[in-house]
Amino acid sequence: MRKTNYKSIFKAFIPIGVILFLVLKSELRTEGSFGGLVAFFKYLFFLISGIIVFIYTLIKQGKNIKKGIEVRESKIILTILLISTFIAISSFWFPKDFFDKEPEFIAKDTFGTELKLMKDGKYMLRTRDYEWTTIDRGIYQIKDSIILLDEEIKEKRWGKRAKKYMIKNKNLIPIYSNGIETDSTEFLTIKLNKN
Repeated sequence: MRKTNYKSIFKAFIPIGVILFLVLKSELRTEGSFGGLVAFFKYLFFLISGIIVFIYTLIKQGKNIKKGIEVRESKIILTILLISTFIAISSFWFPKDFFDKEPEFIAKDTFGTELKLMKDGKYMLRTRDYEWTTIDRGIYQIKDSIILLDEEIKEKRWGKRAKKYMIKNKNLIPIYSNGIETDSTEFLTIKLNKN
């Protein structure tokens, strides 16, 4: 019985592994800015390069099997290709908040801005602009009905991103460095408060 040529398997896996790594690194990150036009070009790149690698590997390994050259290796490579393709495609639908713990506090608005406070003193702030979604995570404190987020937050009035929020009745009111929000349509509505 012929010995398996792991070198050819490894060489074939390099382009598959690189694309899988880039897709997973991109899709499974849970913070930072993503979405919009940049996401379109990113997905387009993944789609084109993924199709090229998939078709090239499929044809090359299919020819090897047909000719009877390294049949075992070709089957292993095709199995790796199919599993990697399944994982990469599945990652596009992986929820961004999958690893979050159960929140103690949730406030939302109708445009997609959402603040979640966890019991362990951590928060998740998701804000949406026209074409962009940003998720920030960090540590929070509550002092005198004011939620204080850590200094990493960059304020943005349009996205209702603030370092401070005031809890008032069923509303969460953004407090910006240049003043408090007075337009009640800009308030977040408290959906859950276990405190």
